Amino acid sequence: MTSPPSRPRWPLRATPSLGSMSLVLPVYDEEAVLDASIPQLLRTLGAWDLELLVVDDGSRDSSAAIVRRWAQRDGRVHLLQLIGNRGKGAAVRAGLARARGDSILVTDADLSADPACAWKLVKALETGADVVFGSRRTQGARLEQRQPRLREELGRGFTALTNRMFGLGLTDLTCGFKALNQAAARALVSCTRVEGWAFDVEWAVCARAQGFRLEEVPVRWSHQPDSKVRVARAVFSSLLELKQIWRAARRGQYSDREWRTGSLRDHHSVHTEDPRRNERARSLEEFPLPPENGGVTIPSPIPPLHHV
Repeated sequence: MTSPPSRPRWPLRATPSLGSMSLVLPVYDEEAVLDASIPQLLRTLGAWDLELLVVDDGSRDSSAAIVRRWAQRDGRVHLLQLIGNRGKGAAVRAGLARARGDSILVTDADLSADPACAWKLVKALETGADVVFGSRRTQGARLEQRQPRLREELGRGFTALTNRMFGLGLTDLTCGFKALNQAAARALVSCTRVEGWAFDVEWAVCARAQGFRLEEVPVRWSHQPDSKVRVARAVFSSLLELKQIWRAARRGQYSDREWRTGSLRDHHSVHTEDPRRNERARSLEEFPLPPENGGVTIPSPIPPLHHV
């Protein structure tokens, strides 16, 4: 697997306030990219009071050892380990359950979505959204390296099927770049159960049922060709999980208002490294921002959505 390319820093514009941020990074056999991704995340998001929660989903390689070395080097990095390979949804939920930041960001280890776009997602949270989905298909998204055609078409088909089943009206459910506030995190940890790839769908269904505001924002994206996703297996398991979500929705599982006030908890076995907190981050002097020109901007006939 190739390491994610380094990206330049860009001048400050429209910066959100710099409170605390928890970054949840689900990991499964990502030893090839972690030594590049972790320092890039720490640099790019270092203006926030940051905790980087790397959730190892039963990796068979040296991913956990790499994260452990970084945790010893930098107090912002923390390793969580699931017992066995549970799935991306389980790993993300375990990270949410231990996130303490004002805002919580979720991204993939290969950094296909530019972490510099975090300011857009946090800004959306500050202006009223509870859950924010990064989108590669909404107006203003920038695709520097597109996915293979088969994966693009499968992603579009999955999103179309999901919208038809649940009436979500979203443009991109499979982008691995998302943000949410603490209230939404508490609800999602409590009322979601999907452990695999379709956890994004369950997030959206639960958020809408609970009355949370769901928003999409365009992101800058560069496909990493050596992705760990096995397309055929992911498609099959996701279809099974869609059936699981549909049945749960029919039973009213996601509309139980008690979820909104429950304590933040998780039902998975997880080992947590001893936490070490750092001082609050320095004030922002320069903030990374994708450039206005260069690259490819993909227009979409569907405008950005604001769900209330």
